[in-house]
Amino acid sequence: MARYEALVEMCRAKGIVTPEDPYPLWEGIGGPLVIAPLFLLYDYTFRLDGLATKEAALAHAHEAGVVCTDEHFLHPDPYPTRDAWCRARVAETEARLAAVDPELRTVLINHWPMTRLPTRVLRYPDFALWCGTELTADWHVRFRAETVVYGHLHIPRTTVEDGVKFQEVSVGYPREWKAHGRLPEDPLRRILPVPVG
Repeated sequence: MARYEALVEMCRAKGIVTPEDPYPLWEGIGGPLVIAPLFLLYDYTFRLDGLATKEAALAHAHEAGVVCTDEHFLHPDPYPTRDAWCRARVAETEARLAAVDPELRTVLINHWPMTRLPTRVLRYPDFALWCGTELTADWHVRFRAETVVYGHLHIPRTTVEDGVKFQEVSVGYPREWKAHGRLPEDPLRRILPVPVG
């Protein structure tokens, strides 16, 4: 958490809006929309069918040789576990989103997918454990999302759930650019106004 707070301060010093700042209002075409950058983490609830517990899912992933480096490099201190940190972030963020004017629609932006659907195409399905939380599965409806933006999977695409577009916009790694037909000099995706169709 201390590292996260240091990164927030570094971003603020450069004029970048962070998940800890007031949500800005987009008043351009398609607006007004509340732009909500989020930091929600994951809690091991995107498990394979039949794996009822975090422990069973992690054991299965280890046996399959699919383990996210977060298990070694993302320390949850002062929280006892990453999933405890996730639950705290979800509760805090949920309260902030609930306070947004109910007349306004939102753009929800999170590093991790906010629903399970995007993980269904993973080459290694066990990796979904490190890709989000079931606690946000209905947020696109509850918090009136015009669109949801995420990264993490490095599978650039758009899906639709409950009439809401979910846009995967990660730049990815150089080895992935060719595979996804994206060039490093053209990494941007138009988010607003939300594309039609």
